[in-house]
Amino acid sequence: MTAAETTPLIYVLRNDLGLKGVRTGCVIGECGSCTVIADGHSLRSCQISLGDAAGMDLVTPEGLGTPDAPHPVQEAFLSEQAGQCGYCINGMIMAVAAAVDAGTIAGEEDARKALEELICRCGTHTRIVKAALRAAGVETEDAGAHGSVERLPGAEADAQAGLPEIVDRYPRMEQWLRLTQEGYVEVDSPKVELGQGISGALRQIAATQLGLPMDLVTLAPTTTGRSVDLGHTAGSNSVEHGGIPLAYAAVAFRRALLERGAALLDAPASQVELTAAGVVRPGTDAAVSLAQLATGEPLTGAITAADVPDWTAAGLGAPLPRADLVRKLTGAGVYLHDLELPGMLHARALLPPSYDAQVATEPDLQQIATAVGARRILRDGRIFLVVAEREDVAIRGVNRLRDAVRWSYDGPDEPVDVLSLLRTLDGDDHQTRLDDGIGEAFAAGRTHKATYSKPYEAHAPMSPSASIGMADGDRLRIWTHSQSPYPLRAELAVLFERDEDAVVVVHVEGPGAYGMNGADDAAALAALAAFAVPGEPVRFQHSMDDEFGWDPYGSAMVADLEASLDENGRIVGYRHRSWTDTHYARPDGNGDRLLVQWLGERGPGRPRFGGHEGGWRNTVPLYDVGARDIVTRHVRGPLRTGSLRSLGSYMHVFEIESFMDELAELAGQDPVAFRLAHLDDERGRHVLEVAAQTAGWEPHVGPSGRGQGVAFARYKDVKGYAAQVVDVRVDPESGTFTVTRVVVVCDAGTVINPDGLRNQLEGATIQSLSRCLGESLTVTTRGVKERNLSDYPLIGFSGIPRLEVVLVDRPGYPPLGTGESATPPLAAAVANAIDDALGVRLRNLPLTAASLERRLLELSEAEMARVRL
Repeated sequence: MTAAETTPLIYVLRNDLGLKGVRTGCVIGECGSCTVIADGHSLRSCQISLGDAAGMDLVTPEGLGTPDAPHPVQEAFLSEQAGQCGYCINGMIMAVAAAVDAGTIAGEEDARKALEELICRCGTHTRIVKAALRAAGVETEDAGAHGSVERLPGAEADAQAGLPEIVDRYPRMEQWLRLTQEGYVEVDSPKVELGQGISGALRQIAATQLGLPMDLVTLAPTTTGRSVDLGHTAGSNSVEHGGIPLAYAAVAFRRALLERGAALLDAPASQVELTAAGVVRPGTDAAVSLAQLATGEPLTGAITAADVPDWTAAGLGAPLPRADLVRKLTGAGVYLHDLELPGMLHARALLPPSYDAQVATEPDLQQIATAVGARRILRDGRIFLVVAEREDVAIRGVNRLRDAVRWSYDGPDEPVDVLSLLRTLDGDDHQTRLDDGIGEAFAAGRTHKATYSKPYEAHAPMSPSASIGMADGDRLRIWTHSQSPYPLRAELAVLFERDEDAVVVVHVEGPGAYGMNGADDAAALAALAAFAVPGEPVRFQHSMDDEFGWDPYGSAMVADLEASLDENGRIVGYRHRSWTDTHYARPDGNGDRLLVQWLGERGPGRPRFGGHEGGWRNTVPLYDVGARDIVTRHVRGPLRTGSLRSLGSYMHVFEIESFMDELAELAGQDPVAFRLAHLDDERGRHVLEVAAQTAGWEPHVGPSGRGQGVAFARYKDVKGYAAQVVDVRVDPESGTFTVTRVVVVCDAGTVINPDGLRNQLEGATIQSLSRCLGESLTVTTRGVKERNLSDYPLIGFSGIPRLEVVLVDRPGYPPLGTGESATPPLAAAVANAIDDALGVRLRNLPLTAASLERRLLELSEAEMARVRL
């Protein structure tokens, strides 16, 4: 079958010509992932048909350069390590290449203009701008992000601490590493790559503990039944849960290599060394290569308590470039969306337009399949699946179905006042803390109250989720970009009534997720399609409309805070009440977490989830606030919810750190000094002090007019410490504000790769800035109004501030998770900066010019006295 002239060019380039560097994204011309160069100009290939492209001179990412010989623009992006998940970057490179060839980038403003209509969800904007300037030959010293490393005295390894719990579960070195016949040490990745750079970090950890160069350490993808089962890749746990036990295994593996090498050299193990050449006996020519060591039986053995990692080992702290970015940024088909299996079919779905919509007509599925040329159209409850040999045919089939199917609804489409609704719903209360003396603390002191809120938010990925399924009898194989390969396997086994051992889940990278998006649903839909055509692989992909419409959103939340101050301005009592829907709905083997269960014939309807730690995460301030009474109520709100980057911490740190500024003013104290007076954690104090010093903090009480705000948190109370200081510029005429500078200071223990860590902190900061300055869903009784990237505003290149990142490196201390550490404090720092500039306290996210205007209209007389407009 050949493509029709009306077929969008993107499908011809990708599916007919195999040019996977043209990434499939939003397909409405908004994201720019599919950008090519046409007759010297950048063009979105999803917005032009095959017929319209006839006669054009087209260049795709593959036409610029290759992994072995990158184009100068690709080289510039690699030099800046301008990518996290990397999914959008080919489109950025094509836009920059066209602009460089046209000579239109002479400075930073030009670079931002060339990139403004493209989207990066990971928050790599500052590096992308620097890469564009580098490619154009423009000096980049003052552009983008800057950083430094403060290296503090280290800690000695504690051999008495015992093995980590995960090593107790997987106590054999061969469960983590193996030696290949070619002489490489292969690591089975215990955590999946989501754009956080974990693949490089794990290799770096293993290499440093083995004492080998990184190019001799490879990483195999996470595959169920082969890799260790560490559950979800989430919660900033990748290095702690995956890297630390891997380090123990690597030390044990090094010991085993030395023992085998010593035996082959007929020498004591104490007299040999492990190098890139293999096991050698210093002072002699005697050596056994790694390939020679791989002959015979595989290396096996237990990890012992003596196999303690050296967190000061040479190679830790080296800013090594990510090897995976080379192929991602030069057009290689490295993502799940690019995977091509022999004889692969394509599937697309028609899902209900809302949660309650029911099928009111019975379409003739065979007639529609014949009309569009589809292989098959199947129905399971309220799910319709079109399976075809071509992706564009599957899409046409869904469009025909959309015209043919009529839906009925329970009631009219009406707006929902979410924040008021949450307070009225029944739920489960979780008392995180209740101290003695709480009543006395509030009776004796001066009290202050405030209410804060956040809206529902979408994951808004660069591309809709996809998956490939292949069924053969009772066996099922799934390729997915889910963050949860093992839990997904358990969920699919229950859902489709298969033995768990008959289901294999293979992780392949996809666009950045940062929470539970539609990837797990896509896997189940791919499985449903695969069972309909046994023996043939089927690639399923959501539409962007369905990705937005059926997303497990980040929950809306509302919180009431109250504190009591004594006569010295010290907090002696603290009370917290919040309302939230669940932040956790990941697959876990119950069979009730995915759309196929909910919408299919087998499904009882939308499931209800109870309370989860994600909802009360970071509700207890790290500060000494006296007696505490902290309650979180979990309710079932109007939307499906799940994990979104930092879960409940995003809201709770926003409220706590905003409230600390309010209390500091009541106490007549400077916001930084007030925090330090209530903070005993020395590592927390240090990052706060360094942030204030780096940002040029000037002590003040109440609004100073300068427009500078501070916030601090330790994510989950056990992960990385992060303090942020934000500068805001305000236009007094319009009341609009712009974040111009963000200083980020982070203590993450031993720094594995400073550039990789800085990249994550930069991305978390920019992504959080996007959320706090505009991301919000409009809720009605039929779901959400925003159904694509045109409707849902993400931060653009014109709104990116200058970033300064300071890493506090503590060699010898175990590394802490940092993928979400910079997300929660940012919104409060921005709100505090706005208040410092204007004397107007914004307590409801997102923080926009419209919300500022509404707040001004509701100010009390006392509040008006603070205003500096």
